[in-house]
Amino acid sequence: MQTASSELEIQGIPPYVKSWSVAVIPRFIPGVLDRWQRNYGELPHRFVMVLCPQVEISAIGGLPHRVRELTSPRFRMQHFTGCHKPYVVLMHAGEDSEGWREEIQSMLSWSEGYRVEIAAEMTRLHFLDAVEERDDP
Repeated sequence: MQTASSELEIQGIPPYVKSWSVAVIPRFIPGVLDRWQRNYGELPHRFVMVLCPQVEISAIGGLPHRVRELTSPRFRMQHFTGCHKPYVVLMHAGEDSEGWREEIQSMLSWSEGYRVEIAAEMTRLHFLDAVEERDDP
């Protein structure tokens, strides 16, 4: 089984997002990927990932029903930062990944979206979008 490398490269993340991003916390993303692989086996080599603080999900009464409909429980997990802040991590692989990510992020404040590529030598995250506050009331 190929494991996610501890070498991580994040491409295209704007400075204003980098200032609050969980993806830039050392060992967070490798920890998420390694934990997933220990529990479920090999990850796809390419997929989309959305990260959102659990506190934001709790503030809206839990994970929206539509998010639950769109995500497989197998690709939905909670992971903690080094300072014990819980984050919800959602992953999706397939041709509809970009549309999936857009719809998911439209429902989650302070979320980050990335295209992930896992290679033997390095894991690369390509920044796609960040949503600070949702547009709905």
